[in-house]
Amino acid sequence: MLMKIKIMSSVFDRTNRIIIWYNSRPVLIVKHEGRLYGMEAICAHMGCALLTEVDGAVATCPAHGAKYDVRTGELIEKPQVKPEVPCEFEKLRIPLRTYNVSITQDGFIEITP
Repeated sequence: MLMKIKIMSSVFDRTNRIIIWYNSRPVLIVKHEGRLYGMEAICAHMGCALLTEVDGAVATCPAHGAKYDVRTGELIEKPQVKPEVPCEFEKLRIPLRTYNVSITQDGFIEITP
């Protein structure tokens, strides 16, 4: 399903990342090396948001440091978990879903799965 987001692409003149809602799910959109990439914005480890720490094409979960490539949704670095803290580490759902992101002729952001 093609969805035209009512956000002007000029938002990337001020930041390299935004978060939008697509089909009731948060999606991180990152501008990296002149291209836009979209990736599910929920860490596969314990469901934390992946917006706060983005460096280039890498999104880092602020809770346990898991790193994801926003271009592919692949896990680059596993979460750093204390052995005494129970978690769902073994049930990582990766890669995270990615989306095709483009800019329309009238300057809006367009997203497709």
